[in-house]
Amino acid sequence: MQLRLIRNGANDNTNTPNSEDPKPVINISRPFDELVDLAEECLANDPSIFQKAGELIAVEKSSGNVGLQPLKPSVLRYLLSRSASWYKEKKDGAEDTHPLPSVARCILDKTHWDKIRNLRAVVNFPAISKNGSIQTEEGYDPNTEVYFTGSVKCDIPSNASLTDAKSAAKLLLDLVSDFPFAGEAHKSAWLAALLSPCARYTHDGNSPIVIAQANSPRVGKTRLVKIISLIVIGDECPVIIHTKNEEEERKRILPFLRGGRAMVLVDNVVGQYGGAAINALATTRSFEDRVLNSSKIVNAVNDTIWFITGNNISLAADTPERCLHIRLISHSEKPHLREDWKYPDLLGMVRTNRAKYLSAALTILKAYINAGMPKQNIPAWGSFEEWSRIVREAIVWIGMPDPAITRNELEIEADDEKCTATSLVEGWLELQEQLKVEMITAREACFQLRNGAIARKLRDALHELTRTRAIPTAHTVGRHLREVRDRNLNGLILKCRPDPTGHYWYVEKYENN
Repeated sequence: MQLRLIRNGANDNTNTPNSEDPKPVINISRPFDELVDLAEECLANDPSIFQKAGELIAVEKSSGNVGLQPLKPSVLRYLLSRSASWYKEKKDGAEDTHPLPSVARCILDKTHWDKIRNLRAVVNFPAISKNGSIQTEEGYDPNTEVYFTGSVKCDIPSNASLTDAKSAAKLLLDLVSDFPFAGEAHKSAWLAALLSPCARYTHDGNSPIVIAQANSPRVGKTRLVKIISLIVIGDECPVIIHTKNEEEERKRILPFLRGGRAMVLVDNVVGQYGGAAINALATTRSFEDRVLNSSKIVNAVNDTIWFITGNNISLAADTPERCLHIRLISHSEKPHLREDWKYPDLLGMVRTNRAKYLSAALTILKAYINAGMPKQNIPAWGSFEEWSRIVREAIVWIGMPDPAITRNELEIEADDEKCTATSLVEGWLELQEQLKVEMITAREACFQLRNGAIARKLRDALHELTRTRAIPTAHTVGRHLREVRDRNLNGLILKCRPDPTGHYWYVEKYENN
């Protein structure tokens, strides 16, 4: 459909704008659907207008900073007026007018616009695409669908090689040479955490949550995340305080995703972390929720890398396998008073030399893509296949340990739910052996515990589950048994044989675990 539509829909160059004002001319007497389509075409020609997560937004500059601004009806009418000349027909000719409010409202009420470019995020670092191209100048890159602010000038060799990648990794790891990593794989995990936001636009898959923890306070876990943030976004990343209220935590997620944040830090987690919302966040490419103080439902693309810090963090069920694990171990009583740092002003040095370190991170990814992304012999990581293909395998390619090795430690050490479930099954086996029976009902087990049966493991497991020293009811015990039924826990499987007189529970040993 042509934009220069005027009276009665005919093309008439006598009524088009003069050479000093080459804007399209739109007659508001046109059918409403055509007006909306024409207005949308005008917006598509505006270099500052994009669609993101079902909303129309404008990329704006203020005091040198680039940000996103959701469009309101009044602002949209202004943009339509700036993009086209609007008029209405009268008996004695044509009269200039303003864009119709109804047209602006209709455009904003839509959730998809065919001709307006999609924007994943505004980023403060050059985004690398899946084919290895990197836009180092300010502006929109159609390959990655991101807008680079141009805030840093990077130098990435176009023919980057394995040698370049190894040198880049050595430069980056030198920054954290004084940190007491629990092992070499934890250094790999830190480098993977740094590359994750840099590689975010090379793939459309999920990225794991990054857990940075230590065995005691003030060892440097938050500083590790700050180094990554200063390199990637040039500043400290947004920090939110951990809450145990899962509903409140869910509400916090959407604003960060809508804003296209590269990183978010949940700092100093105390107690347990994870749950349904966090588990879904890690393995879902889109996150849908209601906008605060509104009935509007928004679906936001999940491009944010989430960082969690804490000391000896406990994770909820199914959360450990979604996490990239970085662990620090210090046996110093006061690690924060240490003075023998290689770089006393480490964060200041990173700020000053940000371009050098960011270029190094991008060089690793660029070199791996240049080499054809040679397949590495590493185990699969379900739900994070695409991330593993570019980030994890690039790290193994340059000769470092697989960063996913640390996840196994996390699953063993941090999964409270699995530990409690294992204790429950081991305790049930203990009671079976003490009573010298092959199987037992929940009612009989409760009776025996109340009448002298020792079964310390079972008592402790029930205490952990019910938060009381009192022996729970048979109904409560049965419910907890059903939750772990047929699950392999350290080679033990709890089975159930239904019977008219009750459900009989017993533990079998599974040899090929």
